[in-house]
Amino acid sequence: MDSATPKSPAPNIKRQQPVIKLDNSDLVKTGFWVGQIFMVIATVVGVYLAAQEGLSQALLFENLNSKEKNYYLQHALADELDDNIIALNAYADLLQNKPIYDIKANRPVVSDFVWESMKYSPNALETPSDILSAIRRYNSEVALIIKKMEGNQFGPKHGSSLLLALNKKVTDGALSDLIRHYTQLHHELVEAGIDVSPLTDSEGA
Repeated sequence: MDSATPKSPAPNIKRQQPVIKLDNSDLVKTGFWVGQIFMVIATVVGVYLAAQEGLSQALLFENLNSKEKNYYLQHALADELDDNIIALNAYADLLQNKPIYDIKANRPVVSDFVWESMKYSPNALETPSDILSAIRRYNSEVALIIKKMEGNQFGPKHGSSLLLALNKKVTDGALSDLIRHYTQLHHELVEAGIDVSPLTDSEGA
């Protein structure tokens, strides 16, 4: 062929684009892992919520258990204080109405078993501090008045008058407050379904 003869253009051949085939197995695998991730998340959330509920129940039980111990402790303290007030009132009335020549022979019997035992109780300081302080002062003042009467620093009538006034003060104050406090604890325990000893009519009022 003559080199000067123009070459015919090459035929326009269209290249076919490769057909993309979707592999369903990839989708299945992706769905599987997504499901696993959600399952792990659900498990973690479930365990967390269960732990929170367990903690809440444990705290509720501990709180109710503490209230029950405080109720019985405060009730016992109030009973002891009331018994001592009755004994000291009788002692004071005796000194007021009869000539007593041997004060020491008529010393009143007062109990401090509960009060002393509270030193070793972890629940003792859960009783309001103003009540504890008032009872502590009362016990100290009673002991001092009796000591001064037995040492002839106070006359029987004067000392007994001081005891009567002191008994009225603690009855209207610390004892009433203590009864009110443990009565409130009793109501809270009963509402929570805890079986506690019933209150008397005067306490429940």
